Amino acid sequence: MIGKLPLTSIIVVNFNGQKYILNCLKSIFKNNYPNYEIIVVDNNSTDESITVIWENYKSKKNLQVLNLKKNFGPAYARNRGVEKAKGKYIAFLDNDTLVHPDWIKNAIPEFEKNQKLGIVQCKLLLANEKNKIDYVGEFLGQNGFLIQIAKGGDEDKGQFEQKMPIMAAKSAGMFIRKKVFDQIGGFDGDYFIYVEETDLGWRSWLAGYETLLIPKSIVYHESGTSTVILGKSRTDFNSKFHGTKNYILTLFKNLGTFNLWRILSVHIFLWIGLAWFMLLLGKRKQFLWIHQGIFWNVLNFRKNLKKRNIIQKRRVVSDRILFKTIMKKRKFYYFLKKVIFSHNVGNAESFLK
Repeated sequence: MIGKLPLTSIIVVNFNGQKYILNCLKSIFKNNYPNYEIIVVDNNSTDESITVIWENYKSKKNLQVLNLKKNFGPAYARNRGVEKAKGKYIAFLDNDTLVHPDWIKNAIPEFEKNQKLGIVQCKLLLANEKNKIDYVGEFLGQNGFLIQIAKGGDEDKGQFEQKMPIMAAKSAGMFIRKKVFDQIGGFDGDYFIYVEETDLGWRSWLAGYETLLIPKSIVYHESGTSTVILGKSRTDFNSKFHGTKNYILTLFKNLGTFNLWRILSVHIFLWIGLAWFMLLLGKRKQFLWIHQGIFWNVLNFRKNLKKRNIIQKRRVVSDRILFKTIMKKRKFYYFLKKVIFSHNVGNAESFLK
């Protein structure tokens, strides 16, 4: 029976996730799809993550752990995990997730019957409130910022029970066809953290593949643990510097020529506006971090241009056609409200989503 089912490689990136990783692995081992392997990629954790994994699961032959020499960030770590993967399909999970027993079983057949399906977004529900939504996908806004299909914390009333095309998936719970991952070059290692999945999904669409929400594939996610592990200060730096840097890089690489100038110029202007808003609030570090993210793209222009040229040569669909599927327009107040909300509640990441 196992031999007839395609092998699925499950990549779990871990960094100081001792509190979460065992429960994550326990739920995976209880899933109802028999043909899988697990690759835990550890970003040089300083806690006892690796020790507790081997103490509890050293007898599992379908589990391997890859230890990295420093914290390279999730994007690079996932690429290293895929290098070791033997599966036809790749599943990505965060270490603070729990999976429904039919999580793989309900996703893989979608790939098998649709050869144009490149990426699957699982339905992400909150681990501590399983009747509430964490994430079901995203679209691109007219100014280059992302629009979430559902607000995190919204009650799951069955409003997202149908398959639907989305721009990109979230690596806390997603699948990708390994052939597609290799074809489009995997995650961009320059991202470190934030928006790397958006970039991956966009490149998949440009290469002629679809990204779909498959709501019957369910993953439970304990959102916000990165802030607990890294601390608010580090999370704030990551969101402002890497958020700015990666958003601009994503637009620069993937937009067609006309939309590059039309959208990117407005997008950068809005980042600068956010920086000055932070300065007015007395947040000088955030002001500097945002500008550093902008100037990173200037300093790395040649390297980024090479990436852009490769992606544009692979393009098989125009922005005009693609935007009908992946872009949704919102009033400016929608984005302004997210910025104000992120300040008021101290959520450094909320304006990125």
